[in-house]
This record gives sequence, C-alpha cells and structure tokens, in this order.
Amino acid sequence: MKFEVIDGSFQFKRDCTLLNNINFCMEKSETLSILGANGVGKTTLIRCMLGMLPWTKGGTFLNGVKLTTMKSKDIWQRIGYVPQAKLSVFSYLVEDMILLGRNPYIATFGQPGKLDYEVVEECLELVGITHLRGKYCNQISGGELQLVLIARALASKPSLLVLDEPESGLDFRNQMIVLDMIQKLCKESSIAAIINTHYPEHAISVSDKTLLLLQDGTNLFGDTGEILQEEYMERAFGVKVYMKEIELPGKNYTCVVPVNIV
Repeated sequence: MKFEVIDGSFQFKRDCTLLNNINFCMEKSETLSILGANGVGKTTLIRCMLGMLPWTKGGTFLNGVKLTTMKSKDIWQRIGYVPQAKLSVFSYLVEDMILLGRNPYIATFGQPGKLDYEVVEECLELVGITHLRGKYCNQISGGELQLVLIARALASKPSLLVLDEPESGLDFRNQMIVLDMIQKLCKESSIAAIINTHYPEHAISVSDKTLLLLQDGTNLFGDTGEILQEEYMERAFGVKVYMKEIELPGKNYTCVVPVNIV
C-alpha cells in the first residue's frame, strides 16, 4: 500500500488559500500524524485527501492511481475513516454500527451475509469490545463509542486507517486505549494510519512521520523526531514550547509543555 498527496492545494475562495502545496507519502505499517493550530485546515485536509472535498490543485494517489478516477467502493474497501466521535443520537446496536463498515462489499439492494457478520465478530474481538455486544450506541461512553467507530472502519478490511482527532474528549485511560490500539493495528496487521491530533506528545509516541501545518500556510513533513522540535512547534502554535524526555522503565516519553504566548 502506498498513499500519497502530491501538490495538494485547497481554496475556499479564489483569494483564500487554506492548504497550499501539501506533499507527503506513506506506506504500509507507517503512522502519520497531522498537527497544527485551530483553523489551519487539518480536518479540511483529511476531507480533501479522501475525496470528500475536491483539491483546487494536485491530487491524492493510492498505489499510483489518482483517487478521483477510482470507484467509491474500491476506495472504501482500502481506506477506513474514523470521524470525530460524538455521542450517538441513533439507537443502533453496536454490532449494527460496525456492520455499516461492510457497505463497500454489499450491493445496493443486497443484504449482509454470513461473512459480513463474521467480520463484525472479528472486529469486536480485535478492538477488545466484545463486552459491548448487544448494547446501543446512544447508551455507551464516548471512549467506548470511539472504539466502536474504529471497529466499524476496520470492518472494510482497509490497508489505511484515517482518524480525525481519535483521542479528543477522552480521559487519560481511554486516550491510551485508542493510541495503543492504533499502534497494535499498524504493527500486527500491517495497516497504515493517519491521525489528526492536537497532542504533540501523542504524535511523538506513536508516529513515524508528521505533517505540521503552519499558520502562514506553509507546512513541514518528515520524520516525527525531526519535525516536532521546539522551534517548529513555536511557529505552528504561536507559543513558546519546552520539551523534555522522561526515562521510564522500558520506554522513554517526551513531555511537551507550552510555556507562554509569543
């Protein structure tokens, strides 16, 4: 699997460019984090690269094929999308919500088959939420719903998982559960992942590569250790940043502290 954006630009209006000259490439098992201040276009970038919004210039390519030339079902069999989780107002059973992820494999007027239900069970076990079987999505917690949405995305058997702020609004424990799940999928299932996040520490912890959107419309892309440095984050977020590495048993953790507004 090779997923890339080449010369991607997006304008809301002729004189209002939000995203300019976006270029990045990733392959299987890699994790890419997208970071930047509010309003720089992180969610818009995800929508453009998945074909939900048209690029003004440039394009998205999957295994060398431009996304706009591909059939919708072929795209969503290869890419799983996890939107920002909001408490569900719909009384779907958890299993039925996950089953929606099988839509790319089911004909327009078709019915789910035995294989589809087997995949739902497989995803429940893979994400570790078999205890939610039989519960309704409007009666579970935000963290549990986030895992259900990940399971729904995985039901399409994708090569790439795209997550828009997957840890936003979750407590520490549920944040770690989600991040650990993403790392596990990339390592054990050879799935690539793109994460839109507000947390530099999370990007440092789980990402191989980072795309940092700056407030002047430019961007930086490269290995996470090279991109997420104090001087670059100061440019991106408009705050003085202090970074310190903490040595813990079996793992080093980088703490990122905003000190003051610049």
